[in-house]
Amino acid sequence: MVVTPLRTLRNIPRLKDITLILARHGLVDLASRLGAGLRVRLLGGSARSENSFPRRLRSALQDLGPLYIKLGQLIASRPDIFPAPLVSEMERLRDDVDPIPFSEMRQVIESSLGRDLADCFRQIDEQPVASASIAQVYKGMTLDGHRVAIKVRKPGIERMLEQDIGLLDLFAEALAKEPESGGFDPSGIVHELKQALETEVNFNFEKNAIDRIRTSFEGDADVLIPGTHAEVSSREVLVMDWVEGISIGRLEVSGEMGHRIAQICAKSLFTMIFVHGQFHGDPHPSNLIWTSEGRVAWIDFGLTGLLTKELRMRLSRMLKALVSRDYEDLAQQVLHVGYCHGDADSFALTQSIANRLDPYVGLKLSEVDLPALLRCIIEIATEHRIEIASGFVRMTRSLVLLEGLTEILDPGFDTASELEPLLVDLMQQKASPDQLLRRTADQALDNIEMLTDLPELISEALRKATRGRLRVESEIVGMDRLARRIDATGRRVVDSVLAAAGLLCATMLFTADHPWMALIALMVAGGLVARILVGFYSPWQGR
Repeated sequence: MVVTPLRTLRNIPRLKDITLILARHGLVDLASRLGAGLRVRLLGGSARSENSFPRRLRSALQDLGPLYIKLGQLIASRPDIFPAPLVSEMERLRDDVDPIPFSEMRQVIESSLGRDLADCFRQIDEQPVASASIAQVYKGMTLDGHRVAIKVRKPGIERMLEQDIGLLDLFAEALAKEPESGGFDPSGIVHELKQALETEVNFNFEKNAIDRIRTSFEGDADVLIPGTHAEVSSREVLVMDWVEGISIGRLEVSGEMGHRIAQICAKSLFTMIFVHGQFHGDPHPSNLIWTSEGRVAWIDFGLTGLLTKELRMRLSRMLKALVSRDYEDLAQQVLHVGYCHGDADSFALTQSIANRLDPYVGLKLSEVDLPALLRCIIEIATEHRIEIASGFVRMTRSLVLLEGLTEILDPGFDTASELEPLLVDLMQQKASPDQLLRRTADQALDNIEMLTDLPELISEALRKATRGRLRVESEIVGMDRLARRIDATGRRVVDSVLAAAGLLCATMLFTADHPWMALIALMVAGGLVARILVGFYSPWQGR
C-alpha cells in the first residue's frame, strides 16, 4: 500500500523526515506504508533493534514531534481499540521537551494580546518552569500584583500540526483499505485526534473548562482550582493564578496526613465526574499540588473529559443491572455507550458479561472496585468489536490514574468506600420524581418533534414512490388514509405521554401541599385521557 495522491507533493520534505525517523527506529514496514517510494535504505537505512514493536513505536513518536506525541497519548487513552501492550507502552510517553528562547515566546505574547509585554505584565521570568511539545509555562506577575502562571503556545505549532494531520489523514485512508484492518477505523482515530488538538491548541477551551470546574468547587475548603485572568488571556496565551506548594509526586507523607490528602484527591475527582460531569482527564501526581494552606490544587486542564447525563444514566443502569444480575440489561447498556463495528450479537455479549462479571455480583457498592469493573467492561466490548464512547473511556482512565495516585499517598486506600455515597446518589437520582418528570417531559417533546417531521417524511416517501414504476404506484394506493391513521396514532401517543406527565405532576403537587395547582394538573390530565378514549371509540377514527 503506497499513499501517492497529488496533495502529498507539498508535504514531501516532511514525509521524508517521518520516513527516516520510522526507519531509524526499525519500523521499515510502517515507513513503507507511508508511501516511501523514496527507498528507505537509500535514505539512511533501518536500525536493527531488539526492542519490542510498542517500545520502538513509542521512541519514534517521541522523535516525530507534538502531533505524534499526542497520537501516542490518544492510544494510551483508548484500551477499547488498541492492544494492551501498546497502551501500556504509550502511557510512558513523555511530553517534556527542551524550551525555545524567550525572545520567540515574547513575540507570541505581544502579537496575541496586541500589546507590549510591559503593558500586560509587571514582571515575567524568562526561564520557563515547564516546557512541553505545544506550550511553555512561565511565572510572572500581573499589573495589579497577582502572581500568575503564564502558558504560551509555541510559535508555528498550529501550522506544523495541520501539515502532519494532513499526512495522517492520507495514511488513515490508505490503511482503511487494507484487508487486515478488520473493521478498524483509522480515520475515526485521526478525527478524534483532530478534536483533541483543536481544544488543546486553543487555550480558550482550557480557560472555559477551568472556569466551569472552579465554579463547581466554590467554597470548598479542601480543593483549589486556580482562577483565570481573561484580560491577559487569548487563544495562544492562558494566564492562571500561581499555586504555591509541593507537587503530590514529590510529597513525602504517610499515615493520617497521607490518608487525608488521598481522600481529598479521590472525593474531588469523583465529584467532578459523577456530580458535575466535567473532569480532569490526567490526574497524574504532577498535576496536583498540596498547598501551604492544606488544600489540594488541580492544575493543567489541557485534557478534560465529559460524562454526559446520558452516560451517567447508563452507568447507573449498569450498576443496577449488575446488582440484580440482569445481564441482558447490562449488555444493552454496553451497546448504548458504544458503537459496534458490524452486527451486534447481543446473546454472545450477554454470555461474555455473565462469565466475566459474575465475581462482582452480590457485592455491596462499597466493595465494588469500579475502575477494575469498568476496565473489564471495556475489554469485553473490545472483544465484541464495540467502540466505547470516549467520555466513558476517559473516565475509566482517570479513575485508574487516581488509584495509582492514592496508592502513593496511602497504600491500601479504599477508593470504593469513598465512591459509594456518590454512586448511591447517582442511582437514586434516576428514580427521583423530579428526574422522572423531566425525562417524561423530554420524551414528550421528542415525540412532538418526531410527529412534526412525519408529514414531511411521508411526502418525501410519496415523491420517491411517484418517481418509480407503475407497480410501485399501485402498491401505495391508500397512503393518504394510512397517513391519517399514523397522524391520529401519533396524537394519541403525545396525549398519553402528556397525560402521564400531568398525573405525575399532580401527585408531586399534592405531596408538596399545593392542592389547587394539583387539581388543575389533574383536570388537564383527565381531559387528555378523555380525548384519548374518544379517539379510540370514534366511528371516524379509522377512516
